[in-house]
Amino acid sequence: MVNHTEIKITPRDKIYASGVYLQAIEVVIDDTKQWRWVSVGFNDDTYFDGETIDVYNYANSFQGLIKTTE
Repeated sequence: MVNHTEIKITPRDKIYASGVYLQAIEVVIDDTKQWRWVSVGFNDDTYFDGETIDVYNYANSFQGLIKTTE
């Protein structure tokens, strides 16, 4: 494992965790600014309740995050 003091990550960089790409995003939650890792892409299947589902990386609404077969 790399010594954390040697890692030079910028807000534009992405990291990879099992099946998902993450990027640091500054958000405001309850009037408090925080940095959080946010999914910006998937590399494998996604699941809900044990079933495979298709999702979008971003959407203009919560409902728009899940691909539908209509």
